Amino acid sequence: MPTIKQPQLPVFDAQGHPLKLKPQITYKLRVKNGYILALRPDQHQTRLPNLAAPHSHQ
Repeated sequence: MPTIKQPQLPVFDAQGHPLKLKPQITYKLRVKNGYILALRPDQHQTRLPNLAAPHSHQ
């Protein structure tokens, strides 16, 4: 069976900033439209734009 190469999804925090996961911290991970939202226990999801889509400045 052939192996399918999957691209890695970027990880963002509750405010939409890029995030590197740290050991010893528990995260709740939510897969969104092309990215992963990582929330710590004291955080909740805020309204974020689609962070994976290219933004056009008009």
